[in-house]
Amino acid sequence: MESSIGTLCTPKVYNRQAMKFYVRTYGCQMNVADSNEMGRHFKARGLVETQDENEASIFLVNTCTVRQHAEDRAFSEIGRLRRWKTRHPGRKVVVTGCAAERTKEYLEDRFPFVDLVVGAKSIEDFGALTERLLDRRMTDEELDYAVPADDKVAAFVTIMRGCNYSCTYCIVPSVRGREIYHSMDQILGEGRDRVAEGAREITLLGQTVNSYRSGTHRFANLLEAVASIDGVERVRFISPHPYYMTDRVIDTMANVPQVCPSVHLPVQSGSNTMLKQMLRNYTREQYVELAAKMRRAMPGMTLSTDIIVGFPGETDDDFRQTLSLIEEIEFDWGFIFKYSPREGTPAARLECHPQELIEERHQECLELVDRIALKKRSAVLGTYQDVLVEEDNFGRTRTNYKVHVSQDVAAGEEIRVRITNTQRATLEGVIENGNVTFENFREESRNALNAG
Repeated sequence: MESSIGTLCTPKVYNRQAMKFYVRTYGCQMNVADSNEMGRHFKARGLVETQDENEASIFLVNTCTVRQHAEDRAFSEIGRLRRWKTRHPGRKVVVTGCAAERTKEYLEDRFPFVDLVVGAKSIEDFGALTERLLDRRMTDEELDYAVPADDKVAAFVTIMRGCNYSCTYCIVPSVRGREIYHSMDQILGEGRDRVAEGAREITLLGQTVNSYRSGTHRFANLLEAVASIDGVERVRFISPHPYYMTDRVIDTMANVPQVCPSVHLPVQSGSNTMLKQMLRNYTREQYVELAAKMRRAMPGMTLSTDIIVGFPGETDDDFRQTLSLIEEIEFDWGFIFKYSPREGTPAARLECHPQELIEERHQECLELVDRIALKKRSAVLGTYQDVLVEEDNFGRTRTNYKVHVSQDVAAGEEIRVRITNTQRATLEGVIENGNVTFENFREESRNALNAG
């Protein structure tokens, strides 16, 4: 199934006074991308996005169900919207996403004031589904509109949906379905659209993004193609699976200057016993070798990860193996999650650890990751980094460190910055040697590659 975002309509101005919509997103970057896509469909029908919910006629809640806490927060938000809706006749409430897929009947029963529930598997049909929110179907003339530019320096492009894995803790395959890949032409078309809207950096999104395939094309081919789009200066991707981090992908990252030397590669556990029970399809040893291979190919790259603590059956020795893996690999940063059973997953049938034990392990793991991350950040102190400014005075290095620049700089500029403070997750820096030109960057990269 392919999205119609890139070919919605020919630009013109919508005739009547525009309604406004507000979006509240929970969960992962895929949900953020889905919210952006749904927002484009609203804009395609003449609506204007607002950051003030009290101005909105439509309130969209994009839900997450990966962990119970995220689902509970979304349901609490939906309950609050009963009053928001009754204040002004004609207001609409839309609930979408993974929790909407998993609990559609429950949502419709518990929150009868909700006007539309769209599960994660139906996001690609959102354009047609929005018609029922409007008083009537738009005429051809009214749909002949101008889609407002998002004006985002760093943009997401979804390349696939769903997941073919069956990790025993994960609800995603159930709520998002099997993998469906967008065509290369569609992805490149959306990439060009985002550049036309102001993007200079493209992040490719998928549940196991590097498993992408379309005809004879594989993920490495896609990286090269997106990097070749005129105006694209940086390419990133999330979240890859270790199994598909092939030599071809690593070589492409190392040799295509636009592809940023930063990888977020979930490991989940340092224990082979736990990895087997999670059905992760790799061993600790294979992950360690993969990390070493990437660092040999891309010296100076950053490597981050996801880790789950307190998985059912995790012994103290299993947990200590996770800590030792963190020390061995020295991740640049990481996200540590407390295991949360999800109904419908194989692991939900297993006996859970006491919450106090999970909390203790979470805290110990978090402290270790933070300690190593601080050491890695300290090594950046005094170095010169190329920072793409995403919003006023804030930007990111090619290795994905967030940097606050002391001088006034506008979004979209790429500047050479000397890092002056690394004590916090957001680095601080001052401008050195003016702006960076991408042509110079590519030439420097080629020279460094040839010298190597």
